[in-house]
Amino acid sequence: MVKKNGVVSVMGLLFLTKILGFVKLRIVAQLFGASHELDIFWAAFTIPDIIFLVIVAGSVNAAIIPILTDVLYDKGKKSLNMLFNKLTILFASVIMIFVVILFIFTPQIAQWLISSNTTTGLIFDLSGTLQASDVASFISIMRIGLISPFFLGLSAFITAYLQVRKQFFVTSLAPVFYNLAMIVCPLLFVKYGGMGVNGLAISSIVGTMLHLGIQVPLFLKYYREEKVDFLGSVKGILKDSSVIKALKLAIPRILSILGEQFNVVVNTVISFTLTAGTLSAYKFAFSLHMFPINIIGSAVAQVTLPDLAKLSRNKDRREFKVVLNNAIQFAMYLVLPIVAVLMILRLPIVRLTYGTGAFDWEDTLLTSWCLVLLGLSILGQTLMQIIMRAFYALKDTWKALIITVVGIAINLFCVYFLTNFFSHYYDWRIILDQIIYQISTANGAGLGSVLESFFNDVWSWMTVRGDSSLAVGGLAIGVSMAYFVETIIGFWYLNRIAGIKLISWKETIRPIFLKILNTSIMGIGMYFVFKIFDLQLDTSRTIWIVLLTVVTSAYGGISYLLGSYLFRIKEFEYIKEYVVKLLGGLRKNG
Repeated sequence: MVKKNGVVSVMGLLFLTKILGFVKLRIVAQLFGASHELDIFWAAFTIPDIIFLVIVAGSVNAAIIPILTDVLYDKGKKSLNMLFNKLTILFASVIMIFVVILFIFTPQIAQWLISSNTTTGLIFDLSGTLQASDVASFISIMRIGLISPFFLGLSAFITAYLQVRKQFFVTSLAPVFYNLAMIVCPLLFVKYGGMGVNGLAISSIVGTMLHLGIQVPLFLKYYREEKVDFLGSVKGILKDSSVIKALKLAIPRILSILGEQFNVVVNTVISFTLTAGTLSAYKFAFSLHMFPINIIGSAVAQVTLPDLAKLSRNKDRREFKVVLNNAIQFAMYLVLPIVAVLMILRLPIVRLTYGTGAFDWEDTLLTSWCLVLLGLSILGQTLMQIIMRAFYALKDTWKALIITVVGIAINLFCVYFLTNFFSHYYDWRIILDQIIYQISTANGAGLGSVLESFFNDVWSWMTVRGDSSLAVGGLAIGVSMAYFVETIIGFWYLNRIAGIKLISWKETIRPIFLKILNTSIMGIGMYFVFKIFDLQLDTSRTIWIVLLTVVTSAYGGISYLLGSYLFRIKEFEYIKEYVVKLLGGLRKNG
């Protein structure tokens, strides 16, 4: 069973992290808006982020946690500490090599990314979008950002160690401190220090230091339980069978993250061929849509992975199936109503979150457009967080790589054709009215010509770039389509590798459909409540936007809970029991 109390406590901290994250982004929006200057910042931090994600982040979940779990239960705490030392030294050395090389060659990388004389430039000519001053800014920001992978890498390994020891609270507290730094420091460095986007980059480095520092005391407490000769423990790193096993598991995940980050680079480059500010609007929307994924998907996946790794090690496939399906259903039950709220209330949510300072109404509309299209991917991304953990626990990271490669191909296909397609989007109601009129007045032969004309126009839109800023919607749909296909393949593969049908109609698919039905009923009701209040209230004032959001969300919550009761959704009972227990504890303490 999923340890729901543990999940709820982690979710609480992740919720706080996301709230602070929105405060952070609101300050960034206030300082820069969806501007060209901020686009340069996001682009420059792409490569430092790739270093961390490729070398460390993927390896931690795919290889480090499962291997450390095996060593802890098979050989004890001393062997755990020795292996931790070896893996940390090995990966930290690799990070430092990449950081030094990239720091030296940052100017060349910047020119390669934006020069029209390179392969990238030949496909996406950015010479008219980025100027010489942008190159200098890009180099400065990227070099500052290259400091972050080292601190985040050390922090990620300490996180893995503590999670193997079932210490999830402090590891979930680390990003809270990161976001606090990203709230305070930009005000000091940018608003009052006048440092521009360089101040934002420095703020990120301060945040990574705090991310590491908050975990160190608890780590040392557990690490010191078994004294280990540090220098002696790191000898013969590449001869240690556990290290070799971890590397073998990590390599497929590293390759898959490389592919994912290739997508990020392509999306970033394509965004620079669109109108100014589109990358920032996409980033703002992306952060909002990650809210339920990071809080619910990450919490469930974090708490579940050590248990799945232990059950896989013991070859207890039946209990593995129970834990996996409980995790999937619990995550789906919590994430679905949030998806409905984000999609129905996208405009007021974006306005309340970012609508200040330089972030104007056009930025709000563009960000909301991205958000509704990214909202389609939330279910897939949440499920993939858990599905991937199942593959890691089963120590089959090659299947995870295949799934990712398919997702990359889907994303690239959609990004190319759909950014073109949506670049012609202004108001489809006119187009639809025209098509409906032509069909309704056409005879049999005329209908065929109308449809032929329509499909010819669609193909033309998909292959020729227009000038609408809504082209950025193609990036969002690419993400959604990729995760939808990945989820289907992931379910199929899980049933083939585990020796038991882990994904079934009765225990997996049917309960998800029931939850989606309940959410759909909730969403339809929310839409009408939203429209009724929207017509009655002056939504140019913040107080009425807040009231509109609260009332519509409250209706949605009540509808979802009532539907859960009527449909007899199992997770509703868990929530009810938890709330009753919590209220009982509060009365007792009071």
